[in-house]
Amino acid sequence: MTSVKDAIKNFEAKYSTPEVPVVAVETEHVKLYGQMPPIAKMDNSLSSLKACKRLALSSNCIEKIAGLKGCEQLEILSLGRNQIKKLDGVEDVGETLQELWISYNLITSLKGAEKLQKLRVLYISQNLIAKLPELDPLKECKELQELLLVGNPIHVELTNAGDLREQVAGRVPWLKKLDGTPITEEERTAGAEKVG
Repeated sequence: MTSVKDAIKNFEAKYSTPEVPVVAVETEHVKLYGQMPPIAKMDNSLSSLKACKRLALSSNCIEKIAGLKGCEQLEILSLGRNQIKKLDGVEDVGETLQELWISYNLITSLKGAEKLQKLRVLYISQNLIAKLPELDPLKECKELQELLLVGNPIHVELTNAGDLREQVAGRVPWLKKLDGTPITEEERTAGAEKVG
């Protein structure tokens, strides 16, 4: 497996030129995705990325979110196509994170999302969210505008029942888009009545 420290070195080597060396700690967009062999563990090496605003760690074998404490500028975190089961660890970037791309993982609950006060975009498709109460932490994400939920068991169940959009709009009435389609006022009104 590739360590985060080695992945950072690989990033610097890949994007540096003799004229313009790339130094990860000074870079706003750090790309550590698709490492071969893959990254299995996020660690404190990430905390050195003080200038990083966008961190890409997708397509690895990461099981747990960790090591983000020093990422004081982080706005976009891409963790799609890993083995992540929980959102524990995102609280370390709760004051800055605006977009979380975490589709194609093993997540069953959105517990922890409530700590992301600036979250505007959450891509969490193709996970294992199966019950409506698992969406409740989103009630605390007052800036959330876009949610991608397709491919979760709850999406299939509520789509078949005909009220997915209303149930989500009732829980997160400020949401603008669900699965790429704008939420209508009718859906918000019906959702408010259902969720109460």
